Amino acid sequence: MSQVIRISDELYKRLEALASGFDTPSNVIETILDAHEDITPNLKTRNNTSRSQGIQPANNLDIVYFADSEEEFKKQLLINKKAYIKLSYTNDTSEIKEWNASRFSTTSRVDGNLRSGYLRGWKERGIYKAELAVNRNEIA
Repeated sequence: MSQVIRISDELYKRLEALASGFDTPSNVIETILDAHEDITPNLKTRNNTSRSQGIQPANNLDIVYFADSEEEFKKQLLINKKAYIKLSYTNDTSEIKEWNASRFSTTSRVDGNLRSGYLRGWKERGIYKAELAVNRNEIA
């Protein structure tokens, strides 16, 4: 269940300045918390937690577009400004995330945005497959 929080315009601008690619404020907050947890004494690091959950580093990354091509997916994304990404992990789990692409433009690159956002650190995080669709039902 998602929660709504209110933050000041100043704090929002600070979050926005930390965003890369198509990061949402939620993604930026998650990244900050992950970094904090990695350096906080007496807590497991993200890598140790991943290993304890059976996630091993990935060797290859397969990106699947539920469109005729990456270009066709980009056209659909520019129209809808939203897509869904199913990330598959080496421990046989997966999760579906919503991509809010409100700032995605005709000059943006799909692959570049993915690799600087949801797929950043894919090897270490154990992500071996990313499936992308504008319609969530295509990857459910």
